[in-house]
Amino acid sequence: MDISLNEPQLDRLETEHFTAALFTAFISGAGLAGIVQTAAGLLRNPVIVFDASFRIVAHSGREDIDDYIWSENIRKGYCSYDFIAAVNRMDSVRRGKQSDASYEVACEETSNTKLISKIKVGGKPIGNVLLLGCKHSFRPIDSELLTLTATVLAEEMGKSSYYRNAKNIKVEDIICGLLEQQLQDSNTLQERLQSADLRLGKDLLVLLFDLTGYVDSGRYDDYLRERLQYLFPGSPCAYYEGRIVLIHNGSLSRELAFGPLQEFLGQTGVSLGISSMFSSLNQCRLHYLQALSAIRIGRILCPERQLTYYADVQLYELLPAEVLSGGEQCYRHPELRKLQEYDAAHQSNLYHTFYIYLKHNRNMQLASEELYIHRNTLRYKLDQISRQLETGFTDSEKMLAYYVSYKIADFCDKAREQQAQQEALPLR
Repeated sequence: MDISLNEPQLDRLETEHFTAALFTAFISGAGLAGIVQTAAGLLRNPVIVFDASFRIVAHSGREDIDDYIWSENIRKGYCSYDFIAAVNRMDSVRRGKQSDASYEVACEETSNTKLISKIKVGGKPIGNVLLLGCKHSFRPIDSELLTLTATVLAEEMGKSSYYRNAKNIKVEDIICGLLEQQLQDSNTLQERLQSADLRLGKDLLVLLFDLTGYVDSGRYDDYLRERLQYLFPGSPCAYYEGRIVLIHNGSLSRELAFGPLQEFLGQTGVSLGISSMFSSLNQCRLHYLQALSAIRIGRILCPERQLTYYADVQLYELLPAEVLSGGEQCYRHPELRKLQEYDAAHQSNLYHTFYIYLKHNRNMQLASEELYIHRNTLRYKLDQISRQLETGFTDSEKMLAYYVSYKIADFCDKAREQQAQQEALPLR
């Protein structure tokens, strides 16, 4: 009698054996290290676990890992910001993040293939398990087995929210906890700050570095972290939601903002949003959102500028969604539309002239210089504008209303232009 098993039956038996071995390691209290070592043995390749902040929390034997990038990540205990930015730009990673299944990643820097599976607790991704193809080629069944490994690891990692293996990890945990609003109790927060030897003053800023446009030039040596530590010594930072969050003590000096910091942003392609100042760490989440808005609005208003202060753009956060969906005419001062209609009928530029005049706080000299016209010419144009608007420019409230209307219209035009450009881009 032929009792040989076909391939599906063999795969099922191997899956059952794999599952039993992993759960035995879990139930026996072997911890993350034991589970990872068991999985690596059964998968015949090295296994590495890193959490959502890209900290290495477990790995199998280093002697089996011949991937120099991951060897260095393990040595340091975390992945560099440079590495994270590069990985998040990979098409295979972006596609893989959309699925709960394991996915394969090919990296140009190393020849090893890589298989990744997300680790979720309560439906929320808290990390990843990585299988490195250092010793053996991947088998079709390895994808399913790695997903099973992620499930067991989720059970183990779900027992604890933090992995406090070193000072920098404690600091990053505190920042992420503040941003997630998990450290509302002042006594708990103070204990955590003391444990991490972290001292922060009363005048704080959130600096948010967006890595979307980061030009890494193949750097994985933690250049970003080192540069930020040089520019902002003593200011703690963490990787959060695809960006670097830095909590800075004190105001940002003009010399730094327009000197070394601007140079750093220009060299790397990184964008920076800066919150308003605050004094209570419990307000970190609010000011993180401010810095995020500064980046978003800054890209609309002035795409070539890489540094945006929230204080300079907070006006635009007051706008309802309708203003960007075709309803900005409701917010354009009706009297300004008279100038647009006059310009269209007479091929003039009164609408723009009035804006420059208001922008310079009704200073004739500055306005005429920007418009490249003589002051007498500007005075003539202002007389025309005065007749159209039936105003003598003495009502400050009305002048403010005009100026705000200009700013909103300009923002709406730029936002729609940006949206149109994004819609025109080919799908990746």
